[in-house]
Amino acid sequence: MLTLFQFIDYMCQKYSIDESHGLKHAKGTLEKAEAILDTISDFSQNERRVACFSAALHDTCDSKYTNVNLASSQIKTWLLENTWIEEEADAVISIITSMSYSKLKIESNGGPPMYPDHGKWQRAYHVARHADLLEGYIVARCFLYNLKIHPEATEEEHWNHVETLFNNRVYSYVKDGWIFLPGALALVPALESQAKRNIKNRSLQW
Repeated sequence: MLTLFQFIDYMCQKYSIDESHGLKHAKGTLEKAEAILDTISDFSQNERRVACFSAALHDTCDSKYTNVNLASSQIKTWLLENTWIEEEADAVISIITSMSYSKLKIESNGGPPMYPDHGKWQRAYHVARHADLLEGYIVARCFLYNLKIHPEATEEEHWNHVETLFNNRVYSYVKDGWIFLPGALALVPALESQAKRNIKNRSLQW
């Protein structure tokens, strides 16, 4: 994993990916993917590796920061240089370029969630996607990203934005069907309680 984290750090520096979507988030998403996977007994080692690397790498190919085609090519090249076979490298690229909540929400057009078909990698896709959504409960990430895109705003305005986003989006992930894997659902109550405490106390505890 050290080589993976070194590559993610390199990509974050290259594309000025800030802390809200940087290495700490990548590690947190990987940890949550592993926690979900630990509740599923029949994942093959290949599926598990695709899910975990997708979870960790997803924001090194985020259109908010990168040219997706260029970053995808860099990620695939790195994977192939690190003993991955092309099919599995392609699976990672396909997953990380199609798991954005915002884009899926638009594509679902106000209806129930709609997901792309990743064939035999579908479960790996959902593990990585769920792990990223669980990281969305971290209040500090939301605050820091808003600070990046609205540096002129006051601290109170940042907190108001955070509270609005959590009320309108994050707290609805389960109700609206975006989180459904049992292993992920089990983690939500504690994450939601912590998020509410942090917002109430204006805390950037991560």
